[in-house]
Amino acid sequence: MGFPASPRGLLSYFLTLHVLRLGSAEFRVVGPDRPLLATVGQDVVLPCHLSPRADARSLEIRWIRYQFSETVHLYRKGEDLVGAQMREYAGRTELVRDGLSGGTLDLRLAGVRPSDDGQYVCTVRDAASYGEATVELEVAAMGSVPLLSLEAHQDGGIRVVCGSAGWYPQPQVLWKAANGQRLPSVSQRRSSDERGLFEIQDVVVVSGKGDGNLSCVVRNSRLEQEQASSLHISAPFFHNARHWMAALGVFLVLSVASFGLNVYLWRRKVGLSRTLGKRDAALDEKAAALDEKAARLEERDTALKEQAARLAWRKFLLPENPDVVTLDPNTAHSQLVLSADRRRVRWQSEERDLPDVPERFTYYFCVLGQERFREGRHCWEVEVEGEVGGDTQLGVGVAKESVERKKFSDWSPEGGIWAVRHCYGQFTSLTSRRTLVPQSPLPSRIWVCLDCARGLVTFLHADTGVEIFTFPPASFKGETLRPCFWVGTEKTQLCLRGSTS
Repeated sequence: MGFPASPRGLLSYFLTLHVLRLGSAEFRVVGPDRPLLATVGQDVVLPCHLSPRADARSLEIRWIRYQFSETVHLYRKGEDLVGAQMREYAGRTELVRDGLSGGTLDLRLAGVRPSDDGQYVCTVRDAASYGEATVELEVAAMGSVPLLSLEAHQDGGIRVVCGSAGWYPQPQVLWKAANGQRLPSVSQRRSSDERGLFEIQDVVVVSGKGDGNLSCVVRNSRLEQEQASSLHISAPFFHNARHWMAALGVFLVLSVASFGLNVYLWRRKVGLSRTLGKRDAALDEKAAALDEKAARLEERDTALKEQAARLAWRKFLLPENPDVVTLDPNTAHSQLVLSADRRRVRWQSEERDLPDVPERFTYYFCVLGQERFREGRHCWEVEVEGEVGGDTQLGVGVAKESVERKKFSDWSPEGGIWAVRHCYGQFTSLTSRRTLVPQSPLPSRIWVCLDCARGLVTFLHADTGVEIFTFPPASFKGETLRPCFWVGTEKTQLCLRGSTS
């Protein structure tokens, strides 16, 4: 049984539980007396137990989020009722059964996310008794080593930027000068990625007369850990930009003149005039400029060849050689519904009663194509049907046969997935660090193109032929590859097009 949908029903539910609690003294529910700390990606156990210890196998045990009053996990009559839990926790929770007979009600939460941060309530009830305990979970993540860069001259000093990503919660930033003195930042920009991890860019303006080191320290107060980077700034950088550039110009002119004189002495072995030496230096400069121009032309020629190769590849893909792809029902998540011809897939809120075979996805709302590829070039067309809005969740791409299906895994080439995804208004490629795709709005028809020999996965706008995104070349190492589809919204479905549709 899930929570009542209406506010009146929810209030009635909690009043009933409160009355049961007041009328019973058979047991208490006890949680930890301090917050739990977990890092993003790890598994954590939320502890809770009965006092006095008693057999809890016949009780109703419900874990809820305190803030949302929604079910995280429900156990009743010896069964886990997964249909009642919040979608964010589907496939990620497990009541530790080994301890139930001794009154232990621990909940294991897999693959901790930033959104899991907060309070949980462990509630227990039977026909005559009720009890609850609160468990607070603090989530943390260590970000990357800060990257320091000199951005510009400003107000007689130097504008320095410190950037770092992958933090949770929002980190603290501290600047230190060479003498240990703290420096105030002049601006700061914070943002979060789709996983909820924070990226920070902090700016300081440094002024000084001598050499010195500048340090940026980014600290996670929950973990009491930090990442730091230092930058050595030499004294000439603190001069006015124009004066510094003028001095550099004089230095370069003198260097060129000296070089020309040496060339002259080496060639002639006699004392000719400085004018002839400068003329030789000028000729050398012209030769260097010609060499640089030739190098640029060679780079442009290489770029044109690469562009021609991409155009040839795109021409090969689009017009004549589509693959007919169908969906494999044995891999489909229990909340995905396939059409009779296995060419369409949509999501529904109710789970179907399907056998939990090894090849079926139980963590992600995914289904694989029936076709398997190990060599050659292949492409297939996917059409987005129905409503597309800010809450639309869908994705298409290529997956290794060995991709993880039963628990959390990284959706990226490292995890065996090459895909693009539309989620909450953002269209991204699932690289290790997500990349926004400059296609707006979401294309209604997408070509997914696979070159097994070259290790390339490309996505094209089927209506225009414009390239959406190409993943860097990968080594598939002889693995079997399959089309991959993800749908997480009820008003939209994916349709496979081809010669049979």
